[in-house]
Amino acid sequence: MIKINYDKCCWRDGECTSCSCDEECTGCLEACPVEAITRDDKVIIDNEKCIDCDACISACEKGALSLE
Repeated sequence: MIKINYDKCCWRDGECTSCSCDEECTGCLEACPVEAITRDDKVIIDNEKCIDCDACISACEKGALSLE
């Protein structure tokens, strides 16, 4: 199961707080091969879809994701 450390996560209140990507991110959501991650006000992982491939962990430049 992937765990999110929201204190480290750059996606807050529906926008990226660490760059000016204009929502053209290339982070955890885009790295997920099974579309188990969504962004709303915060990043959410659907653990039923997640296959624990670790692609999102590698893509997260802030180190906000970890495998539990």
